[in-house]
Amino acid sequence: MGRYISTTGTASTVLREVNSAYNAVVNDRILADCSGTAFTITMPVSTQLLVNDVIQIIDITGSSTTNNITIARNGAKIQNLSEDLTINVDNASVTLMYSGVTYGWIIIGS
Repeated sequence: MGRYISTTGTASTVLREVNSAYNAVVNDRILADCSGTAFTITMPVSTQLLVNDVIQIIDITGSSTTNNITIARNGAKIQNLSEDLTINVDNASVTLMYSGVTYGWIIIGS
């Protein structure tokens, strides 16, 4: 039934500090440091996903207005659109859950 980030901070969540292009994996909680440059986080390939898989991305340095964080969809839709997502609001936090082939990744928290 999918893999997810629990609210209790259990071992299933993997905290990653990222400051350049990165290929996300399910259960990542990504602390994105875009203070030096804009970069892209690529979501897992859609054929490897299960419904309810979750990834969270946090602009940890509050710099995404200047240096955008691009979320590359990697074959799945984001919010039912065939477009990448751009984080361009300082200190933003976006939690994405895979809902299946029809709608793809949906934003479930910010």
